[in-house]
Amino acid sequence: MSVMPQEEHIRKMLKMSDKDYFALDALSNSDFRLLKESVLHYENKHLFKLSSPSIELGSAVHKLVLEPETFDDDFIVEDFEGCELNKNSKAYKEAKANWLEMAKDKTILSKQVYEQVAEMAERVNAIAGNFLSNGVAERAFISDFDGVPVKCKADYYREDLGVVIDLKTTKSIKDFKKSILEYGYGTQSAFYTDVISSLGYRVDTFLFILIETTAPYMVSIQEMSYEGIEEGRAIYSELLQTWRDYKENNIVNVVKTTNYPEWFLEKRRGA
Repeated sequence: MSVMPQEEHIRKMLKMSDKDYFALDALSNSDFRLLKESVLHYENKHLFKLSSPSIELGSAVHKLVLEPETFDDDFIVEDFEGCELNKNSKAYKEAKANWLEMAKDKTILSKQVYEQVAEMAERVNAIAGNFLSNGVAERAFISDFDGVPVKCKADYYREDLGVVIDLKTTKSIKDFKKSILEYGYGTQSAFYTDVISSLGYRVDTFLFILIETTAPYMVSIQEMSYEGIEEGRAIYSELLQTWRDYKENNIVNVVKTTNYPEWFLEKRRGA
């Protein structure tokens, strides 16, 4: 992989909304999830958007930890005057209708979920607060890898320490290594490191701050190993080449080979 020489482009670290970031015509780490399937999956990514209560919870935790001053711009708690009334009553329905008008495009959180988010944020700040200071939150970085526009949005970046930080909600910290492969966290650590450093910014370490989604909301800070970065780099480099092959030569490998499970084949071989 090669990047543009530093003198040929400016350092691009931008503060932008998620909407504007997603609209950028550049590959991101989340796009690799679909490129692993095929380039056609990526070309039709609007059909494969991820959405779930756990993603909504993670977004709320991110906002309250990293940008608490603008939390109310994006989220609203369902705790309006009249919410305690009988939900089948006319008074409740009118009160909720008025409240929804005020809520507009904000993500609605139940009071119970907000209390969970607040408790999770409190734990993260207590354990990892020293890392989440003297830096910048939610910054987009835009670069180019061998003619392929690329982008990433770091949860938190400490240029003074050369540290890129990603906040993850997880069911189980002890099972996080499985998530590294399953959810592309290995490629993320390498990709973010390479995109940011390609722009001339210092990157020495990639940290995951993990917070469990069930009480007592345990927190763990984990550094991606050198070996993990190298493996992630090898994986995403293969996917970038898949994209180049498609764009330059119209190569589309959408058919995969399948077979019986390995345990079944081993049993047959031993029969």
